[in-house]
Amino acid sequence: MIRNVLNVWLHAQHLGEIETLRNGGNRLRFTQEAMSTWGIGTHLLSFSLPLTTRRIESPALDGYLDNLLPEGAVRAQLEQQHRVRPGDAFGLLTHIGGDCAGAVQLAPGDEPPPGHLVPLSDPEVDRIVAELPTLAAPEGEQVTASLGGVQSKVLLTRTEQGWAWPAAGAMSTHIVKPEPSDPQAPIPRIIEWEHWTLQVARAAGLPAASTELIRFGDRLALVVERYDRAVGRRLHQEDFAQALGVRPGTKYEPSAEQASRLSRIASGPGAEASDPSRFRRELLRLVTFNALVGNGDAHAKNYSMIITDGLFSLAPAYDVAPVYYLNDRFSNFGMRVAGQRSLKYITGRHLVDEAVAWGLDERMARHVVAEAAEAVRSALGTVPGEPPGPDVSSRIEDKASELLESS
Repeated sequence: MIRNVLNVWLHAQHLGEIETLRNGGNRLRFTQEAMSTWGIGTHLLSFSLPLTTRRIESPALDGYLDNLLPEGAVRAQLEQQHRVRPGDAFGLLTHIGGDCAGAVQLAPGDEPPPGHLVPLSDPEVDRIVAELPTLAAPEGEQVTASLGGVQSKVLLTRTEQGWAWPAAGAMSTHIVKPEPSDPQAPIPRIIEWEHWTLQVARAAGLPAASTELIRFGDRLALVVERYDRAVGRRLHQEDFAQALGVRPGTKYEPSAEQASRLSRIASGPGAEASDPSRFRRELLRLVTFNALVGNGDAHAKNYSMIITDGLFSLAPAYDVAPVYYLNDRFSNFGMRVAGQRSLKYITGRHLVDEAVAWGLDERMARHVVAEAAEAVRSALGTVPGEPPGPDVSSRIEDKASELLESS
């Protein structure tokens, strides 16, 4: 009998296989070669899925797979295109698991999907972007790349000759996110605000994804260079939701969890960084930045880590926008900070107390918060092109002063 199996490839090396069971569950088995090379307990694929001789059937595995996929209407559209039962992550990844976030590839064959690039003419690219949120592949091709999130986007590969479609598991290099076409969108010009905010991050010395605004035909889009791609190769990464075994539907931290998700990251994968103390400082700096700029969407899927041979480091900032300052409905920070989730009430003291709970020295925590606030305040005067609308810069300056006074 032919089994329903997806092989797991990491950096093109066979790491294991995932089998879908008759009851709808999934089972992961790592290869003996991986365990012999890296050792039992190594977090090579995910912090939530250490190497083990046992077969894994767990909510963490199901969550890991779900978090590789888009959410909401985008996922439903792909399920319809590929005739996959709604909610069947295994079934959908059979079709679009060849190019995922990080260096993992999932495919039914005995070799990692080699993929190929299909060159696109300018009119073809304009059409693909114009038709979003409908994912329309070039004629004769299918969508074979997957990326988490709700916002409509398309994954493309930039070559010296121009844009190309990553087919059959080929490596994508850029994310193209157009301005939402809905005139009732809650945050007008959201992609322009994201581009501006990430420029502020870089000007403040914070690692952040590189972005540019490009017009495709009549539609403006944010083009994001993937930080998990470098010099023609994949870098492995996972988001906090995958590391914590959290499903996409619960990416916003509830108040019922005993330990904060940030503290679990700091004491879990953070302890497996090459420099755990530095990891905690950088995490606090990133959390402080998100609070400063009013990022009311800083949930567990909008923080990620790079995994290098089982060691963890923070990924650059991405998907950051001052949504709270543009629409005060977006006040949920996404993660608890010393018990507080509302951007309206998070103070410097909350940030310091949260970091102290991770094991960071209080004096150092105050220094990191103050340094981040000063750096962002200084960066505001150097970044041009704040989109028209509310005076977000002044709100950020006020928040920086507030954090400095309250930490």
